[in-house]
Amino acid sequence: MKATISLLGTALFAIALFSTSAQAQSPKPVRVFILAGQSNMEGHGFVWADPKRNGGRGSLEFLVKDPETSKRFSELVDAQRRFRKRDDVWISYLDRKGPLTVGYGADPDLMGPELGFGWVMGDELDEPVLLIKCAWGGKSLAVDFRPPSAGKPSYSLGAKTDAEIAKDPSIVGRYYRETVTQTKAALAHIKDLVPGSDGRYVLTGFAWHQGWNDRINEQFTAEYESNMAHFIRDMRKDLGAPKLPFVIAETGMGGPQEKNRRALALMAAQAAVAENPEFKGNVAFVATRQFWRSPEQSPNSQIYHWNCNAETYYLIGAAMGEAMKGLLATNSSRVQPGEMAGYLLVPNERVPQSFNAGFSMYVAAWPLLKTYPGHRFQSGLFGTWMFAQYQGKAPEKLYSDIEGGLGWWRGTHFATETPKFIMGGVAPNFIEWANGPGAGKGTDWNNPKGQYGIAQLSPWLLFPPDGLNLKQGTAGELFGYGFLPLPLAKAKPTTGGKNIPTGENCWTLFLNTASFKGPVAFFTPYFWSRAALDESRLSGLLLDSRPSNPNRAVQMETQFIPASLGTDKDGQVYARIAPTMFPRGADGDSVLVHQITSYNKHALWDGVKAWFEGGNPVTGAIDSDASVIHTFTGRGQATWKIYADGAAKDQQVPLAWDTFATPLALDPHTFGYHWNDKIVSEGRSKTGQLVTLPQYFRLTKETGKKPRWMPVHVEEVPAETGLQSLHFDRPKERREQSFITPDDPQSCWKKPGPKAGPFTAQLGDGSIVTYYWYRFADQPALLNADLTDQEREAMQARVEKLHRTWTKDRDYLPPPKVGTLAQIDPALVVTPPPGLEVGYVPIATQQGMAN
Repeated sequence: MKATISLLGTALFAIALFSTSAQAQSPKPVRVFILAGQSNMEGHGFVWADPKRNGGRGSLEFLVKDPETSKRFSELVDAQRRFRKRDDVWISYLDRKGPLTVGYGADPDLMGPELGFGWVMGDELDEPVLLIKCAWGGKSLAVDFRPPSAGKPSYSLGAKTDAEIAKDPSIVGRYYRETVTQTKAALAHIKDLVPGSDGRYVLTGFAWHQGWNDRINEQFTAEYESNMAHFIRDMRKDLGAPKLPFVIAETGMGGPQEKNRRALALMAAQAAVAENPEFKGNVAFVATRQFWRSPEQSPNSQIYHWNCNAETYYLIGAAMGEAMKGLLATNSSRVQPGEMAGYLLVPNERVPQSFNAGFSMYVAAWPLLKTYPGHRFQSGLFGTWMFAQYQGKAPEKLYSDIEGGLGWWRGTHFATETPKFIMGGVAPNFIEWANGPGAGKGTDWNNPKGQYGIAQLSPWLLFPPDGLNLKQGTAGELFGYGFLPLPLAKAKPTTGGKNIPTGENCWTLFLNTASFKGPVAFFTPYFWSRAALDESRLSGLLLDSRPSNPNRAVQMETQFIPASLGTDKDGQVYARIAPTMFPRGADGDSVLVHQITSYNKHALWDGVKAWFEGGNPVTGAIDSDASVIHTFTGRGQATWKIYADGAAKDQQVPLAWDTFATPLALDPHTFGYHWNDKIVSEGRSKTGQLVTLPQYFRLTKETGKKPRWMPVHVEEVPAETGLQSLHFDRPKERREQSFITPDDPQSCWKKPGPKAGPFTAQLGDGSIVTYYWYRFADQPALLNADLTDQEREAMQARVEKLHRTWTKDRDYLPPPKVGTLAQIDPALVVTPPPGLEVGYVPIATQQGMAN
């Protein structure tokens, strides 16, 4: 079998409907190529020799008869010199379709690059080939084929054209969209276009020949390289083929002696696209000026149509085919990028609704992937979603909760294999969110969206903007956390000057780790209630004033783990995932979730409130008699699926998780997995024991069941799939920009400003955090919390009581019954400067990579 790239299209997953034996006998998937451009991709090469046009020179009929060229073109004709129709290459061109032969140019008497391209690919590949040709004359890349991500032209196109576009904006990019539409329509009818096909196809390459209408316009030429790069990215995205090989044929009309400045600039731009580091190895440039034939050798002197010379068009197409062969060989034959995503569900018993004052739990912290795969990676470890409690049915069209936990996010700047923790407060319907002090949705301080939603409480723990770091190398230790309300603020009848109430709940993060214990930071009530200023129906419905629902889902949400798919010669699909790990105890099982506990207000709130109102101090230890521990059922479910990038939902096939992992209740209050040692593999980190999940899977359809990815050993995966040679290395990415707070002397960061600093902390993730000590009431979050000076001072007095009494080294949350506690990054456990031990907190103002 010849080398090709396998980019799975919609119909390819239909193979899951067949048994393994049926697959071996089924037709091979069709290899699909898209040919697009303007008139020279349409094709204006003369097929038939017209004696009145230079004696027929330059026509294909002349070339197959002329002794000087007949040998080169003999493959196109049979013994009677009739043009052949290939029985393994088919073409769809607008309203024409059929086996590849002459006559698929701008009209049936003309030909274009499709003939040479199709001949090369048909000879190269064992599978049937379909060419989908999308070409229209007189079209520019700057306007007609303009890709979506290029945006609108920033310059005038002339008064008439500007007026037309103002009246009909769809003019811009119309033929880009039409190319996508035509391609998808052809793919949907592939069985009609390729006789004998069973509907499976592999989207294999894209050939582009265009440029005249851009090289006659200075501004079009100037942005051609950029527009072409956008075109490739967008087309790959819209066709669901992220690495689709592209071949760009030079717009070389004029030949080797071309001297026109704009023509030379445009050809240079076309060549530069293939030299872009992003496109190295997956985009090729094809020089064409050597295929120029003079008017004396051609049917006419239309320079913009290559003088209508059939030899030129054929050679351009053949050269594009040879370039495509090179890309296919370079790009690991049959590998297609994909991903694995889904949920691991942890059922637990419901508890009475009266335990509605927060929760705590212990979850394992570990490196999910052997190697951090870059910023597309997003996965939480086990966690929960805490919603407000309502009487009866919850309000419609309202999503707001606390869903923080351990994990990795696309917005994580300074990521390693070790997870971080964020607080994850979500304002109604994601209009904003707050992840930690100074960290929210976006980084625009002129339009903060949650950056001021969390206030620092602890004087002993620094919370970086990028998330709370664990000690590097953490591998299975338990991270204890929870959210309970503290009465730090008082309820208000008005918010932002309107008759919108704000409640008194300060939902506070409590931690229990080996290096820090106690309260850390809290969501200001205004973070929740401010949404009601714009949408009054939300008044009184959010967590500032509502208790928490004690019956929460516990899951592990994974949005992206790198994977790749490959196909063997018979169309059988295999997959490989990046090495994915879970912690493992000495007995071989994994302890993943422990002691999920829900509380009522007697657990902490009532005692603290009485203390603040003049009563006796309380230790802060949560009263276990006012709590209930959820019981695990011993059941569990996995919805992890593997699929190609851009695959539709019905193509996302689940993996057979139950073949290698069995959920179980290790005791009534501890959830974990038992592993099938015949399928998983053993491994260790520097600090703990880990188990690696199976990396290879085969797409199977068992009788009477839906398709699933079944784990297989590496020796069962055909080498031709290319999966065995893959490496899931950490990609080289741009250096992350520093997190920086406003430097305006009049800003809330400077006025009234900090009392001590700057100080720095160098973290295990390679970043350096700059921080200052602020008086608690003067920290930026509280200056943006809709509080009067008197209200902030009242909070200051309450917090000073906490700082004097609650230390960082004794239990607040009920301690775990199993396992070892994880450690916070040691650099984050800080000591207040002398004189600032009470009533002051550390606030990060900058975080960036160390030099």
